[in-house]
Amino acid sequence: MQAVDSLQNGLAQWMRSVDASEVVIEVEALGGRASVRSHAQCERGSTEENTVPGPLVQEAAHLRAVMARPGGGAWTWARLGMSAPDYRLVSDFDYNRFPQFSDPVTHKDCATELEFFPRDPSATPEWMSA
Repeated sequence: MQAVDSLQNGLAQWMRSVDASEVVIEVEALGGRASVRSHAQCERGSTEENTVPGPLVQEAAHLRAVMARPGGGAWTWARLGMSAPDYRLVSDFDYNRFPQFSDPVTHKDCATELEFFPRDPSATPEWMSA
């Protein structure tokens, strides 16, 4: 998938440029809302929070739309990680996880999600259809 390859190549290039040994991006999204956290482990041993460049973070969040499944919706949580020296993207996606935003999830958020990424009733978690 081109979007995944692009993200993998961009993260690898960035990691090499800052001498990072590991990077993790975690995305939570629902409807028009998204929350992204990242951290990078540097070779010198320090961990830096939210230092992944904005364009790479946007690419990670964009995977949600690219990976949406007809009738199955889009994932609501993703963890994308990469480690040196192999620089291979490792991912975990959850299509049913309830997002933990700083502001509570609303019925409107859920309605917007289902409008953007329709789901069959059997693929819709109870919290999203309530």
